[in-house]
Amino acid sequence: MRSSFVMRCGSLASIAFFAVITWFGWSGHQDYLFEFEALRQNAKVSIDGMLNIASVYSIIAIFAPFIPLLLIVFITGKKGSGSSIPKIFWKLYGVVVVCSFVYGIYVHFNLENQVDRKGYVECKDERVLKSKYSKRVYAPTLEECDVR
Repeated sequence: MRSSFVMRCGSLASIAFFAVITWFGWSGHQDYLFEFEALRQNAKVSIDGMLNIASVYSIIAIFAPFIPLLLIVFITGKKGSGSSIPKIFWKLYGVVVVCSFVYGIYVHFNLENQVDRKGYVECKDERVLKSKYSKRVYAPTLEECDVR
């Protein structure tokens, strides 16, 4: 009885953790959708680095599938072992993670392509190029860039 309660509490805490991390990834995805909307409205656009965008989509693919699995553990109270999940699940899981990473790279190049097609100019003073994070800012005209 006691171990079942502890396991359910642990699975509930894990569900909350995975839900929060997935929500962070989803909000990052929404930010990229806003960049596409800004392009439609001829507003200033900031594009994160390719790996930054790809990692947002990978976070969603990595953490989201564990929420229903942990929910099953919470409801049933039985500990699922690695052998109870078929190996095909883990193979498909790996394929989904890799595909979501590739989709993030596609989103990055699609954003850059649309910026180039619309003739945006890069705001060199506003770009951030660091080892762990990078972003470039583009504006329809050079006058719209913040001059410091």
